Amino acid sequence: MKTYLPVIGVLGAGFALLALALPLAGDHPALSAVVFVLGTLVGLLGEGMVRQQPRVGRALESFGAGLTVRTGVRGLLLGGLAVAAFGADHGTVVLVAFTLAAVWLARLALQVLLADARAHRLSPVTWRNFEVPGVVRRAPIAPVLLGEGQRWISAATLSLVAGVVVPLAGGPDAAVPVAAVVAAGICALFVTLALVDALRARRDTTHEETVELLADALRSLAPEALFYYSRPEAIGYIANVWMPTLEQIDRKVVVLVREAWNEPLVATDTLPVVMVSRAGDIERVVPPSVRIALYPSNVATNNHLLRLPGIVDVFVGHGDSDKGGSATVLTRIFDEAWVSGPAARDRYRVADVGVRDEQVREIGRPQLADIERVAAPLTEDHHGEDAQSQWDYTVLYAPTREGFFAEWEYSSILSQGRVVLETLLAMDGVRVLFKPHPGTGTDDPAFGDEVEALKELVAAAGSPHEVVTGSEGLYHAFNRADLLVSDISSVITDFLASGKPYVVTQFGTSSPEQFRLEFPSAAGAYILVGDGSEVAAHVRDAREVDSLSEDRARTTAYLLGEQQGDPVERFDRAFDEAVARWGRRPAASA
Repeated sequence: MKTYLPVIGVLGAGFALLALALPLAGDHPALSAVVFVLGTLVGLLGEGMVRQQPRVGRALESFGAGLTVRTGVRGLLLGGLAVAAFGADHGTVVLVAFTLAAVWLARLALQVLLADARAHRLSPVTWRNFEVPGVVRRAPIAPVLLGEGQRWISAATLSLVAGVVVPLAGGPDAAVPVAAVVAAGICALFVTLALVDALRARRDTTHEETVELLADALRSLAPEALFYYSRPEAIGYIANVWMPTLEQIDRKVVVLVREAWNEPLVATDTLPVVMVSRAGDIERVVPPSVRIALYPSNVATNNHLLRLPGIVDVFVGHGDSDKGGSATVLTRIFDEAWVSGPAARDRYRVADVGVRDEQVREIGRPQLADIERVAAPLTEDHHGEDAQSQWDYTVLYAPTREGFFAEWEYSSILSQGRVVLETLLAMDGVRVLFKPHPGTGTDDPAFGDEVEALKELVAAAGSPHEVVTGSEGLYHAFNRADLLVSDISSVITDFLASGKPYVVTQFGTSSPEQFRLEFPSAAGAYILVGDGSEVAAHVRDAREVDSLSEDRARTTAYLLGEQQGDPVERFDRAFDEAVARWGRRPAASA
């Protein structure tokens, strides 16, 4: 409520000033003009505050005080001012009234026409990186102007305000008709543009025809695999973990996205990407050539594809970790679960969530092909000729995001993050890279706020320390680092492929030994307890002794399994092996 009060106060003050100007118009016309202009400016300030705080706008709408109502009240007060100022001049009053009515109707017409155009353009399917012949999609005309159309209509009202107050302040009476013409012209222009745009949108290919044409194009494309991506929130990293690998394999793969807000977040310029928002359209567009579907996320909308016969459904996840969400009961609905190595198989067995051992296939982590492998810690400067020799050891702090549930809370952001970074930044010869999880703050804003504060801390420390931006992939950051500090997550599993030492933050009160038993991915790690200040001792050990090198090697074999050969080729072979195992199933009908 405290957030709403300033906005409501400013809006209320604006309306009060507008109302105050009316009784002043008879005896103090100049003062009335000043007060009305001041009320108008205060009202504009209030509307600007509403736009900056959408929650306030929604609250006002729920109480029947939305923008339409507020605009209407201001129009009535302007009409009242015209009556008070020009009561004896019937023609001027009528002109003001008719112009206000025209502006109001123009605002309504603009809203209706723009909504109609959006409805005809908002297709339930979209696509990129391939062609769908026969579909006509006309670009909106004057999208920048129409996008600001409501503000221009408001400007028409402001011109009429000027036309009324100028004579009150002693100016020429001709200001009223001039303002009326300007207001009418603005309204006519934008309504005409919106009408033409709506008519153009109505000539586009209908939604149902578009779905059929997309289905024809996909049948011609004849993909053998689908990558099915759906998330209730707008995030792309879960899908993008797999894009480079899918781009490398020699088979036709289509990325099927379910939400319009996630489609542009899928980062691929080569794979066909299709967005299908309506569940009923899935069976219409998925061609019979598809024999296998990959699912990186356990969400309810997976069922819209799972129900189609003839497809081998495989859960691939987006990372291999000891988090609670890595072995859930939801996975048992898939034909197979592809995992990295023996640890993931054991994880399902221990969790006892109904996933049968024969469902689990160890196929490695094809993404890890981009991680450079070393046999021992690097104590010399290996970051290139331009690196400063005094910064000869690089530590990457890559904490995970907050948990979806309290028992899945593994992030060190709030518990240890600041001390970890302050300690590392104070160490001689240590370069710090900070790369937080891109989804941090999605479920708990406190984590997102703290990440921003930690970014400022690293930025203030200056070069060579840096915040790793989203444009740099996690694996590239791995290759720049000599040691990783992270939480229980797939980050530490993937980092094992580098052969370098790593530190895992501990939550809870269990001993480090018990923690390693509970979370096998930490078996080869230095365990960081307390407030995080012990990270310095772990860095020194890793840098000078590397006392956990043998434990780390055993952990790597357990988590990642067999690492011989090309991991992408191994992943590619898994497609044919899965289809062969389930080949007895009938294909989906065309």
